[in-house]
Amino acid sequence: MSAAAAAEVETVAASMTDTVATRLAAICDMIQAHRASGTPISARRAAAISAMIDDVAATAAEGRPRAFRRKRRMASARGYKQKGRRLGQQGGRGGVIFLHRRSGGSYVSDVLREACFTAAGGGHPSLVTFRTVARKPGTTDYYIVMDYVGPSLRAVMGDRGGRLFPEAEVRPIMRQLLAGAVAMHGRGIVHQDIRPDNILVGDGGAVKICNYGAAKSMAENDPPCYDPAGMCAYVAPEVLVKTVDHGALVDAWSLGCVMAELLTGKPPFAGEDEAHQLFKIFDVLGVPCRRAWQALKPQVHDDKVQLWRARQQRRVGRRNRPRELVPEETLSG
Repeated sequence: MSAAAAAEVETVAASMTDTVATRLAAICDMIQAHRASGTPISARRAAAISAMIDDVAATAAEGRPRAFRRKRRMASARGYKQKGRRLGQQGGRGGVIFLHRRSGGSYVSDVLREACFTAAGGGHPSLVTFRTVARKPGTTDYYIVMDYVGPSLRAVMGDRGGRLFPEAEVRPIMRQLLAGAVAMHGRGIVHQDIRPDNILVGDGGAVKICNYGAAKSMAENDPPCYDPAGMCAYVAPEVLVKTVDHGALVDAWSLGCVMAELLTGKPPFAGEDEAHQLFKIFDVLGVPCRRAWQALKPQVHDDKVQLWRARQQRRVGRRNRPRELVPEETLSG
């Protein structure tokens, strides 16, 4: 391929990425406006938003939206049937799974929001493939329809009976996850909740990131605040201290925690709540100096961190102990 042709391909790819990110943010803002107004999303409005989400999916996967838009009803959940834990689409492509959210009231906005992020991530082999949003007729039960992949990484880890992953297996897993994260971030998505439960393992060792329920768009005007209650082990410090404008780096932190758990068999930091989780992190990596701490723009836990910093200054010995979490013998060097 000539340099000119390569440059043209890169330009088209960048344009497509910008289009997906822009549409994603616009739909998120639309859904958030409904939430702010207290106006429930009607079935007709949900169908219209679902059509926009399908366009986002087509743009992400094929580089262009549908050639024309027509009024349509939302897909019916009756068009799919369950086969054990695996769901197959009747009369069409098999291997489709439901991610179910019970709706009614404001919950339909949660389904549509998550569906939009799932759609925007489509087309990349390390991100779960979105099909559509479906509704069970006569109800307010909505479903996100996606390609079937396999069990979660958490389940696979459990099936190993405590046997650790050797580095030779961890490398390809992390290579895929990092590639998926780069694709997400390029489309303006911050997942915020990457952990083994939200990673699916398919045939041949393929892994895919799923479950965008906590995701936010980097371009939306007023993203909802993510509350990691009960799920702190993989959450970055920026999220724990409720930094308003945190970005893609929080996913890099989560991926690092996943990698450490694959190598050692346990999360590197496991606190009982947000404050305890922050303490666990700083106990190993060191409490940040005042300048670094203020750079995080913390909204909570400032008093606790000042106390921890004072205690650390009186402590004798090393303040940075990451090697204790990942012993050298677990790595190839």
